[in-house]
Amino acid sequence: MSELRLHAVSLTYASPRSDTPSVLERLTLGISRGEFVVVLGQSGSGKTSLLNVAAGFLEPTDGRVTVDGQAVHGPSAVRAVVFQDDALFPWLSARDNVAFPLRLRGVTRDERARRADALLADVGLEGQGDKPIWALSGGMRQRVGIARALASDPEFLLMDEPLGALDAMTRDQMQELLLAVWSRSNTGALLITHSVEEALFLATRVVVLAAHPGRIALSQEFDFGRRFLAGEAARALKSEPGFVAAREELIASIHQPYFEVAA
Repeated sequence: MSELRLHAVSLTYASPRSDTPSVLERLTLGISRGEFVVVLGQSGSGKTSLLNVAAGFLEPTDGRVTVDGQAVHGPSAVRAVVFQDDALFPWLSARDNVAFPLRLRGVTRDERARRADALLADVGLEGQGDKPIWALSGGMRQRVGIARALASDPEFLLMDEPLGALDAMTRDQMQELLLAVWSRSNTGALLITHSVEEALFLATRVVVLAAHPGRIALSQEFDFGRRFLAGEAARALKSEPGFVAAREELIASIHQPYFEVAA
């Protein structure tokens, strides 16, 4: 089974100050296909930096990143990224945005259109391919972004706060969509979020980062997302005592000093 792994990764941004603190410090994390790992932490804990290192946008100062044991040096279609800002091309239609990675790979026009339409249908946008990006709602644009990320058949889907700008109702719907898409695609998912409830609902494993520098303070497995996929109602899961207790424990761990969490 494919694995994306960060091996004792440290990251320090260049600065004329000799005492510049590390953003990440000896952080080790593995994500396998079929896993949904969600990262939480206070501002400044290095969540987005962790994702950028995993994506190959940043080279670690120390340590290394591998996929199936092979060193990662730069971005790759194996690791697709979905950003908080949908980063779509406003001059292209929804279909052409999704088809863009296929165009770069030299896929024929007819095949690009067929596969793009199938991916749009997979994220609940069947028949919307001709619409310009500016005519779509925020939630619909994020669906297009997810479909575009999946167009390259990635092994890993890396997401940086993709639902952060959405209203509460749309966000709930998108969480359910993400679970369904992840389950069908069998990717390994890494999601950055500030929402503890979102993390609990989506994750097979929640990782909490301590700050200054960022390092893993807690790693815990959950099954609420899999239970939703098996047919349990989302609202019932989010209101059950076990979910509420886990949410409060995670909130406490995020706000505790690192040495208290690690003790």
